[in-house]
Amino acid sequence: MIKISEKGRVLIALVLTFGVLAYIVQGDQQGAKEAGVDLPAERPVQQTAGQADNSGAAKVAAPVKEEAAAATPKAEDILSQADSKAAGGTAFFIEYRLERDRQRSQQIALLKQIIDNTSIDGEGKQEAQKRLVELTQQMDLEMQLEKLIVAKGYKDAAVFIQPNAVNVIVMADKFGNEDANKIGDLVSRSTGRPREQISMIHKQ
Repeated sequence: MIKISEKGRVLIALVLTFGVLAYIVQGDQQGAKEAGVDLPAERPVQQTAGQADNSGAAKVAAPVKEEAAAATPKAEDILSQADSKAAGGTAFFIEYRLERDRQRSQQIALLKQIIDNTSIDGEGKQEAQKRLVELTQQMDLEMQLEKLIVAKGYKDAAVFIQPNAVNVIVMADKFGNEDANKIGDLVSRSTGRPREQISMIHKQ
């Protein structure tokens, strides 16, 4: 049996202690390296926050456009509602205009809410104000065109101007290609839209 002096025991204890400490330190360094690999993953989050600050106006304006677009009346919906309430004749045109104006009123109300909303920035408000002015001009032009079409000898007419299309409904006993061309030219000159964007429906 090997006999170890008191000094030897102390020396062995010190070596073991330093060995354990070295192992712990090495483990911490390895953990730090692993953490260092994970740290860059946080950078995109920081960059995204910076980008949000720089382009905040654009990100606020986008929802404004989306909301306004979502509230835009659809020609097929207005036509369907009018058809369900009146199959034809003067009653149809009355229902069509009422439904068109009702949906337009909702759109105008939404745009005014956006303009009055203090949490929306200047660009968002300008976008809503621009759309509101365009909408008012379109409504005035619709009424003028309806009167002009009736003045050409047709019984009644309803016009609905959309961002990329113009719908014209004409009440007449007969409605041929000559009538379609005549009204199409009138609407195209008045709205500045190409004939391809103008669709016409004949109602009796």
